[in-house]
Amino acid sequence: MQYPGKGPAVTVIQRYTTSTLVILLLFIGLQGCAVCLPSVFYDLEAYRLYRVSDLPLTIYHLEEDQGVLPLVEAAVRAGLVKASRWGTLSRPVIVTVYPNHLELEKAVQRRGYPWLKAWATADGISLQSPRSWPLLKEEHLFQLMAHELTHVVHYQTAGITGLEGARKDPFWFGEGLASFTAGQDAGRYDAKTLLRKLKWHRDFDPLSPTPEDIRVRQKLSYSSAHHLVGYLIGNFGDQAVRKLLARMAAGESFRRAFERTYALSPERFRDRWLQWLESVAAARAGAQVDHRPSASVVRSSRLYYDGDAQRCVHESSDGKP
Repeated sequence: MQYPGKGPAVTVIQRYTTSTLVILLLFIGLQGCAVCLPSVFYDLEAYRLYRVSDLPLTIYHLEEDQGVLPLVEAAVRAGLVKASRWGTLSRPVIVTVYPNHLELEKAVQRRGYPWLKAWATADGISLQSPRSWPLLKEEHLFQLMAHELTHVVHYQTAGITGLEGARKDPFWFGEGLASFTAGQDAGRYDAKTLLRKLKWHRDFDPLSPTPEDIRVRQKLSYSSAHHLVGYLIGNFGDQAVRKLLARMAAGESFRRAFERTYALSPERFRDRWLQWLESVAAARAGAQVDHRPSASVVRSSRLYYDGDAQRCVHESSDGKP
């Protein structure tokens, strides 16, 4: 089946014997792709391989999910275009489609995350089958795959392997980069609402949400990350992000790479971001506030992040957007 306007259909699906799959899965496991293996609660022989043509990507799925694979492939292709903003796939990727949410939680070893639809490592993506989503909108699937593939490209580019993501760089940067790149603005608080929420939840640190914060204050955690990275890219541009990832790949810690790239600490950056959020709130109250970052943040660029519009804006020489 061809998905209109999204490139060629995937090549013929092949069914493998249990022994062949065991060998393949053992090899994958040795590569550190712990969360992209088919669930042990299903017979390995029940899984099929769906090879995506022209890409180093393979999809494992059950027979009942064969009908959604052209849509998943289309989302993968579109997502890779967005994720390529930060690099390219340097090694093969496996996407495992789990039949329902419970199987996804078992596979990624997370419990009590009803909003979770996918999980990524440097080598693979675990995806809850869109067939089992309560309400499936193609736009959400396309954004989700762009989000997860941004994680994969981010990890591969920065030299993060296996399950190292949470240890190698902070939640706000990884999730913010994925959310901002995927264009998931509609699912996040706008800048003014976010500031209100942050003032209400004074125990919440945007730079270091706890696992419990992420589980029960999911929208606050992801919205903070989304706007932090939006502001970061708006102030310093894409090239600085790529330089940061390259420094991490060379062995630097996230903090060291961040400080060398942006000439300020993450905490100082957070403080300036919070000041900017305050200026947005003041503007809403009727004050005339310049939304551009101060000269100490951006010395020569005329690119800034507009939190109301949730987009980067270029300013002309006369000072008008």
